[in-house]
Amino acid sequence: MKKTVVLFSALLLASCAIHAGDHSFWNERNEWIESHNTYPVEFFSQEPMLLKTDYVYENSRKSKEVLTTYTGYSMISSKTYQKNYYIADKVKAVMEGGLVGIGSPILFAKGESVPLLGQVVVDNVDYVLAPDKSGEYVVLVRRDGSIYPKVGEIRNNRLLLLDENFMPKPDDFHFSPVVEGKTQQTKPVNGYDLRYEGIKNGKITMTYMVYNPVNNSSGQFETFAFPQKAGLYRINNLEIKIMSADNDKIDFMVVKD
Repeated sequence: MKKTVVLFSALLLASCAIHAGDHSFWNERNEWIESHNTYPVEFFSQEPMLLKTDYVYENSRKSKEVLTTYTGYSMISSKTYQKNYYIADKVKAVMEGGLVGIGSPILFAKGESVPLLGQVVVDNVDYVLAPDKSGEYVVLVRRDGSIYPKVGEIRNNRLLLLDENFMPKPDDFHFSPVVEGKTQQTKPVNGYDLRYEGIKNGKITMTYMVYNPVNNSSGQFETFAFPQKAGLYRINNLEIKIMSADNDKIDFMVVKD
């Protein structure tokens, strides 16, 4: 009877030692098992990637033609914009369906677009990872769009495949790749804009903006003021002929640009 008591005490002490501290033996054991039954994931950037950059030239100059501009608007402009094109990797369900197993099915609507989390290699085959609606599970999609008959979870930045087998429904359910584009046009990166500011202090007033941004600045501007009368006036390299001007609008002609 004494040996039994000693053995029970030893087991109790061992159990306390296993669960002492912040980490238990079982947690460490589970992490070890997961590390040997999971696959490393190469995660994709969730930010759209820059595909290419174009430059768009916009010119409103019209020589030898009488033009009218209202206060606060551009009279003459010549601008260059930077246009950036971005892409993001996604797949799209070709038909309604998904994976069906003993538990809850993982289904997608026809045409539903799903962002890809990353890619993984299982049994020497490349797959991309498409999350379900809950974000809890991921579907493994082959490069041809067909799907693996198991689902997985992301744990500690690795893919853990669940034991349950799934079947595609319908049998030919698959995804197709989608490259979704986004275009962004920046502020002008070069050029100028002459804007009519109306009559101030009895003078025709204009603002000349030069677009040469440095350190995220918009550029530089100058203010020009002329007598409120018709005539030929020079603004930097521009020559304009003013026919009439009041606080609401200005009638003018570009003589030289």
